[in-house]
Amino acid sequence: MLLDPPFASLTRSLPGAPLLFCIPYAGGDVSAFWAWRHAFEGAFDVRVVMLPGRDGRIARPGALAPESIARSIAAHLPPVAGPAYAIYGHSMGARLAFEVVRELRRLGAHPPLRLYVGAAHPPERQETLARWTSLDDEELLDEVIHRLGAPTELRSQPEVKALLVPALRTDMAWLRGYRHTRQAPLSHPIVAFAGAHDREVVDPSMLGWARHTSSGFRLHTLDAGHLFLNTHGEQVARAIAEDFHGTGTPDQPGEDDVHVWLADLARLPEACAAVGELSPKEAARAARFRRQEHKDWYVGRSVVLRRLLRDYGVETGVEELRIKPGGKPYTGTDLTFSMSQSGGLVLVALAWGREVGADVERIRPLANEQAFCEGALDEREAAEFAALPEELRLQSALRTWTAKEAVLKASGDGLRVDPALFGFAGQQPGATWVPEAAPEVARLAEWRVTHLPLGRAIGALAVRSPRFRLRFETVRQGQTEPHRVEAAG
Repeated sequence: MLLDPPFASLTRSLPGAPLLFCIPYAGGDVSAFWAWRHAFEGAFDVRVVMLPGRDGRIARPGALAPESIARSIAAHLPPVAGPAYAIYGHSMGARLAFEVVRELRRLGAHPPLRLYVGAAHPPERQETLARWTSLDDEELLDEVIHRLGAPTELRSQPEVKALLVPALRTDMAWLRGYRHTRQAPLSHPIVAFAGAHDREVVDPSMLGWARHTSSGFRLHTLDAGHLFLNTHGEQVARAIAEDFHGTGTPDQPGEDDVHVWLADLARLPEACAAVGELSPKEAARAARFRRQEHKDWYVGRSVVLRRLLRDYGVETGVEELRIKPGGKPYTGTDLTFSMSQSGGLVLVALAWGREVGADVERIRPLANEQAFCEGALDEREAAEFAALPEELRLQSALRTWTAKEAVLKASGDGLRVDPALFGFAGQQPGATWVPEAAPEVARLAEWRVTHLPLGRAIGALAVRSPRFRLRFETVRQGQTEPHRVEAAG
């Protein structure tokens, strides 16, 4: 029989403070969260689950069990009217936390206000440690140090190795046996944290967590590696506190940041009806749409963009948005943006002091495959496309097309450049794409494309830098306030 694990309380907090339950990474224990002992300053009662075989439980190695952790959390929860709570899991702990939340739902416990996940692939993907079960102890430590950024001193600390390796093997066994099962998405938001220098979990792959919630999703990318709790613990704590208590506002993107917002207009009926926030020309154009759905999409995307720009300090009122020569949008500041729409999905990318291009395409069959090849692909791309099995062609086509559209928006060329003059032949999914360009458009070769897996759509970002920190967020109903323009008296 598995015993329900106890918790270690890390912080001194005021009575009634919200609870933050934490689950460490593979091989980790309570010390994984030591940076949070003072970081929350009474904002949370932080309690770390004490997993089997560590934290004074060496005599009880046991196995990991989300069910027992969920029972322990449920026993610590206040009544429904009591303080809200959240759960944070790091790396393996994120996957474990996800299953704990689903088990809490099955038990009928009231749900957390947030699920926070760090440095973890979404549940349907295999985690790194699951592939390391056949390694001997020294090889295992080498991988943990090299791939995950653990301190090199582990090799010369036999007493630490004696505790760490058995815990790692317990956790690897759970990951290897883990099988994700489809269930209804969680009803509360998921907030994810990624390390820009993580060798195992690249930030765009964490966007897959968005499909596991029917509420909002946000991704923060830190200038850190996999174990960023050790190096950026206070920064993560600050972001969690601001998110949980609703005190955060959009920061201006830093010089290495790109902020991306995804709006599903089907979930934003208020924005789609806010015709009064449009400029006179936009309102006139909206009135010309014959289908109500298309009118709603046009109004919704225009309103979402105006509200986002206002949140970033650009006051648009109901004036026409500025356009540079060549058709690129202009805010009048160093804030740049790019917007793309596909059906009822809208993708907006913002950067500071540099250009960015964004494109999104819903996953739907090509209307005319031959016309697509002739109009969008260069010769090498067309040959690769023709050689693909039929079931892989749609994804390949959308990856290529979004990449080209993002580059043309970033460069400001738009429809003035034939998409067949540059291409991405030979480039692999999941990697940064670099275009090969004909001499007359050689300038396009300086852009770098990152794809965004968005569930039922594919997105792409084009920037000049090969690396950037991605912040991603879904727009929720009521998240951005309507803009009210006072009438002149």
